Amino acid sequence: MVYGELSFPFNSFSEKTFHRQLNLPLRVIYFMAVKHIKPPAEMANGDIMKAVILAGGFGTRLRPLSSTRPKPMVPVLGKPNLQYLLESLERIQEIDEIILSVHYMRGEIREFIDERMADYPKTIRFVNDPMPLETGGALKNVEDYVDDDFLVIYGDVFTNFDFKELIKAHKENDGLITVAVTKVYDPEKYGVVEMDKENRVTHFEEKPHRPRTNLVDAGIYMVNKKVLEEIPKNKEVYFEREVLPKYVTKGLVYAYKIPREYYWIDLGTPDDLFYAHQIAMDAIAKENGYFVIKEGAEVPEDVEIQGPVYIDEGAKIGHGVKIKAYTYIGPNTVVEDRAYFKRAILIGSDIVKERAEIKDSILGEGVVVGKNVLIKETSVVGDYARIYDNLVIYGAKVLPWKKVEEYEAYIKIKLDPTKVKPGVTPDRCPLGLPECIYTRFKAIAGEKPPCDECIENQWLF
Repeated sequence: MVYGELSFPFNSFSEKTFHRQLNLPLRVIYFMAVKHIKPPAEMANGDIMKAVILAGGFGTRLRPLSSTRPKPMVPVLGKPNLQYLLESLERIQEIDEIILSVHYMRGEIREFIDERMADYPKTIRFVNDPMPLETGGALKNVEDYVDDDFLVIYGDVFTNFDFKELIKAHKENDGLITVAVTKVYDPEKYGVVEMDKENRVTHFEEKPHRPRTNLVDAGIYMVNKKVLEEIPKNKEVYFEREVLPKYVTKGLVYAYKIPREYYWIDLGTPDDLFYAHQIAMDAIAKENGYFVIKEGAEVPEDVEIQGPVYIDEGAKIGHGVKIKAYTYIGPNTVVEDRAYFKRAILIGSDIVKERAEIKDSILGEGVVVGKNVLIKETSVVGDYARIYDNLVIYGAKVLPWKKVEEYEAYIKIKLDPTKVKPGVTPDRCPLGLPECIYTRFKAIAGEKPPCDECIENQWLF
């Protein structure tokens, strides 16, 4: 079996030796052995392989949500994306072990596996990257643990794609890499793929300025171990930019188009997280109606719901609340009377006080929103932040644990950063914000203009 980063082959030493190594009762060791050893017929199957989930990225574009959790742990409808991936892999008989390549906040992932996935039927191995190695370097770091062909999935891919289809396609071609591809509306954000009639990749370019097609790399691959031989160890290497193009020129990369019945989203930005929730709610609405109220949630009769809406377990909704389409209210959240939600995501354990309005925005875990607060325009509030009464958060990012008591920073005014100075800012707000808010912003900008990075990222701190 595998536990953490260590592999314990049961046939290499006795049960008593194993007992002394882990300091566990013999009956527990026996149970663990029986649970993880495969039947002889399965062990003899040459199709058994490993799956690698790259879960070590920083998730910079998802901050402040990723400031307090690793990117694969960002939840969709209350469930971490990593859990969706593991549940999909559980259904693939050819895969006997999942390797988690981790670095940033790896302790959060370990804790999740120990507490929430303790009954997972396949072996999970953790491999720590000693430093940020990017996608190619991280794959090199798992070289000792994979077989000839193995499945690779980026930890920020949210999809219901059946990975068995990619495995089958890889077995049927003579390439060293088979990449899953999908069509998108904004290909310039991804690796663009061109392929011939035999599905051989003829051209690959990462984030081109002028894409020649809308077919892009989906961050899901079948890879032969030979590919790892040319990647230097403990070096930052980008698989998409440095490794994949090299094998495309050799004619050793094939593509498999993800069928249209599957959804695929790269959870890279807050907008992507909105889209993932929309897709998930639409899928649920087809079978369970336009809103879901989980067990233990309290929703009075006078609450107005316009679905799709998902209210998770333990949530308590006040009287006269209006909940509009594509709103997710996470577990154990408390909403006071006459609050209003539209396309809002509340991750969980939040408190939203009376008459607050949240539109097109995301609240992290444990956020407190005061009375009459307006949060809108893709604002993202970090975990355990507190927004005091009667404030407007307009398109800003609020750092975790921040107490916002007044309009003390940039509120997404679309100006050149170099012009946010006294006497240069316009007299009237270009976005139509109330005069009192804009006047306050100008006064603060005059005292201490925000730095370029703050303005570019819309930080409110």
